[in-house]
Amino acid sequence: MTPVVEHPVSRDPGLAERAEAWLADPDRVDGPLRTAATVMLVRDGADGPEVYVQRRVPSMAFAPSTVVFPGGGVDPADHGLDPTTPGLAALAEAMGVTPGAAAPFAAAAVREVEEESGVRLTVADLRGRAHWVTPAFEPRRYDTWILAAAMPAGQEARETSTESDRSGWVRAADLLARHAAGEVRMLPPTVVSLQQLGAFEDAAGFLADRPRIARVLPELVRRDDGTLVLRTALP
Repeated sequence: MTPVVEHPVSRDPGLAERAEAWLADPDRVDGPLRTAATVMLVRDGADGPEVYVQRRVPSMAFAPSTVVFPGGGVDPADHGLDPTTPGLAALAEAMGVTPGAAAPFAAAAVREVEEESGVRLTVADLRGRAHWVTPAFEPRRYDTWILAAAMPAGQEARETSTESDRSGWVRAADLLARHAAGEVRMLPPTVVSLQQLGAFEDAAGFLADRPRIARVLPELVRRDDGTLVLRTALP
């Protein structure tokens, strides 16, 4: 049976307002998509695997004040990555696409992680995790690959971007508990990714995992009690 998760829209007033306006518009159309990549940098902590996260500044047009993994949109220059780059063929196989199709996402992932955290990765460091698409009602939408990588030895992740105001290493369970309590804001892909990380005892086990990857698009659904949720069928 396909697992289904639901994310209450009411947790984010701005999200709820956009969702209601989209549903009320008889001429509504899906917003355009931009390609993007994000990376779960993981390491072992004293109590299990940890992941590096950042909180976006309140002024961001997309996902303000939201806890995310380092990442961003694919730039034109990212399409120039050589399809024969070491590690790209294995990553593409895990993603279920050709090396040529995987190349711009891998390039964007490596570039964005360095720009936003100062951490230098190689394409061979990357592991495929998931493929999510922003819901249709959002004006800013992304077709995003979620990748993962081990924190390289001898490097330090730090805040190097003006797009976030807080960053650090966290255990998945701790961040999920804060999200459930309404203390932090996260998007469904981040929540699900953290749940998956929390199922492993160490970073190596998580990085060795090869999940089945399929394109995931959350659907806006109104329950019988009137509550709006984002309903997601996972691979």
